[in-house]
Amino acid sequence: MSDQVHAEPPRVRSPFEGRLVRLRAVEEDDIPNLHGLFNDPEVQRTLAVNWLEPVAGTRRWWEGVRANEGTAAFAVETLAGELIGACSLEDVNPAARTAALGIWIGQPFWDRGFGTDAVRVLCRFGFEEMNLQRIGLSVYEGNQRGARVYEKIGFTEEGRARRAHFIGGRHVDVVRMGLLAEELIAE
Repeated sequence: MSDQVHAEPPRVRSPFEGRLVRLRAVEEDDIPNLHGLFNDPEVQRTLAVNWLEPVAGTRRWWEGVRANEGTAAFAVETLAGELIGACSLEDVNPAARTAALGIWIGQPFWDRGFGTDAVRVLCRFGFEEMNLQRIGLSVYEGNQRGARVYEKIGFTEEGRARRAHFIGGRHVDVVRMGLLAEELIAE
């Protein structure tokens, strides 16, 4: 009999899991909770959608992304299983191996690292599992929280569309940012 101790094999981390969050499919049962988190004017202030709508609108979004082969959309949940937002890789171009990133986190979960972790997991998934070579995004001038998150992951500013969005009673610049596969900053 051998005195050798058998070590457990190392745990293989899911490509959908980070330090704080897990990405998973958006389920029909998530629609009411997503709707409640999303229909917050402070959440929508940083997004291209700037109006409140009934839960039927959230259902239409869910049905639309499920039917769109160029979009990979996910629910964002804590490792404990609490739904906190949604994210996606959109406009996926298989020939160029590019996509556009979208994300929002419900206000009760801001400033706790969930957004940073979700963006990192989504980008890692895009590069390692979808074989993307570039992920782009747009962030509005004044969205310092979002810009900091993207910079922590490795995104860099690539351009600016001056006064391209109207929010809060004024025009703001739209900052275009990009990340190449080799630029992703690991945890």
